[in-house]
Amino acid sequence: MRLPVVALLLSMAATGCATKADVDAMRSSVQTDLEEIRAGQRILLAQIRGDLDSLDAAGVRRETTGRGEFERRVGRLEDLFAQVLEITEQNNQRLNDLYEAQVSRSPTAMRAPIAAAESSGAAGNEEPSQFYAMALEMYNRGNLETARGAFRNFLIENGDHELAPDAQYYVARTFEDAEDVGSALAEYQRVAELYPDSNRAPAALYRRGVIEAARGNTALARQLFSQVENGYSNSPEAMLARQELEKLSG
Repeated sequence: MRLPVVALLLSMAATGCATKADVDAMRSSVQTDLEEIRAGQRILLAQIRGDLDSLDAAGVRRETTGRGEFERRVGRLEDLFAQVLEITEQNNQRLNDLYEAQVSRSPTAMRAPIAAAESSGAAGNEEPSQFYAMALEMYNRGNLETARGAFRNFLIENGDHELAPDAQYYVARTFEDAEDVGSALAEYQRVAELYPDSNRAPAALYRRGVIEAARGNTALARQLFSQVENGYSNSPEAMLARQELEKLSG
């Protein structure tokens, strides 16, 4: 592998000799590295999609063929998805290192390679909806930890994407399904705080109300249900919240 860009940046930072040729070379290196990461992620995503299709077919036959093959394919699927997450983490670390290694004597010039890296997109950023769909499939299959990591990586890379409220909501759902109610409440709260205008905001408030009611925190549950009913009156959760309020008043 060629000399890491970060090492070159640190060397230049020490000597203070960042020239236009250096900046151009770093821009090219960063773009090449990121493209290699994206290409690897695309290959793994394609493999996961093929395995999902195969897994669905195997699921239909598992009663007659036994669970061995079915479980083997589930394991392979989880391994592949873990590789996608690892690649994404590598890309995030590379971008973070580039920021930290900006040359102090030429901060403006050093923005060029970094901006090039950002504009080219993080690994898989050209297909965020596909990555979200993979995470959702992991969740629907009950792989809560894998799904949680995938949703969190999606949010790191695509915090402004239209699916970001959904991803944050499902981070909370993975905790609730795992019966970690403390973490679930905190993550549901983030949905309403970060994405108050999304359709996931009333859903998150409603889930918080349900959890608090189950914990015996009736006053807080009423407050949350009332917030859904009054603040999101046109949402599907408004009617559910009204029903819960009636139960708590009965």
